[in-house]
Amino acid sequence: MLRLKANKTSLYKLVADFMPLPGIRRVDFTKAHGTPDYWLEWATGDGYAKAFLSTIMGRPLLSITIRDADGSQLSYKVHNLSVDGLRDRGMVEEFTTARGRRRAGGKA
Repeated sequence: MLRLKANKTSLYKLVADFMPLPGIRRVDFTKAHGTPDYWLEWATGDGYAKAFLSTIMGRPLLSITIRDADGSQLSYKVHNLSVDGLRDRGMVEEFTTARGRRRAGGKA
């Protein structure tokens, strides 16, 4: 099984492949509690933006939302990411579930 992992620098570099960003010190990084979901938030010239990295049905996705100062959505894009590309960036963690460990041990 695969699980996403990120830190501020790795997620910043990933998002920078899709859009220009302010300096890394002007970007806030958050990891969702209890899930392998991460996001960056930053101020734009006339509002703010958020990039969210998550998996849906085992597929890694990066969504980027840009809002104006009033909170109205100006732009929303979802980018399908490849597991191999994320693995090359060190953003994929492989792990074995309890079921997988039982199968490997000969117990079903």
